[in-house]
Amino acid sequence: MKRILGFLIPLLTCGTLFAQDYVMFQSSILKLRAGENAKLQAGVKKHNDKYHNGKDRPKAYLWYINTGPNSGNYSWATGPMKFSHMDQTLKDDHVKDWEKNVSPYADETNVVFMMRDEEMTYNPKNEVVGENILMKRIPIKNGPKHVEAVEEAVTKIARALRRTRSNIARRVYRDAFPDGHEEIMLVYPFSSWTEFEGGVRGLPEGFQDSYEKIYGKGSFRKEVMDVLATHTDGISHEVMTMVK
Repeated sequence: MKRILGFLIPLLTCGTLFAQDYVMFQSSILKLRAGENAKLQAGVKKHNDKYHNGKDRPKAYLWYINTGPNSGNYSWATGPMKFSHMDQTLKDDHVKDWEKNVSPYADETNVVFMMRDEEMTYNPKNEVVGENILMKRIPIKNGPKHVEAVEEAVTKIARALRRTRSNIARRVYRDAFPDGHEEIMLVYPFSSWTEFEGGVRGLPEGFQDSYEKIYGKGSFRKEVMDVLATHTDGISHEVMTMVK
């Protein structure tokens, strides 16, 4: 029964998301070839301006990955988009342009359809794309109890952010097609690197105290820190800055 529930919970969740309006991005890693930074940036910009400018297809963006396991490479994403956009056949000139301007300088890997979870998201200004973002990737251990525990922790943080009317957004995404290992991605926009001074990594300074005023003394460690330590395989931090 536990094994069956482990399969059903992600499917039911995705089914709920697909049945309503949704925010989704298709993202991938452009694994840079040595010494080709300038050429890749120029090539992607040229390709995006021509084929992903937001007119006929969803707009595309490029970020440089400063930290984390993919540091030194680039994140390329299109969106917001719908699954119906994937039914549009790419014209030959579109494909050839990518092969000419992008493929010689990087390999495209790790394609993910990032589906935003609105219940776990706190987005006071209704922003969609951040020029500079901190992405926390949280791989969840296999099994329904692990998924439920992490979702509850992340959701309670969103509720606390709403109650305190925080001015810091936190957008939460799921992988629409997980490879057997559930993962959620927390996206925090930021305007300056100075926001990371003092050890703050996304959440507002003093948030732990605000959380415990709502849920009780010691609740942040018990309901967030201990839960993430027990039910996940660790958290990676990717600081990304947009290439314009």
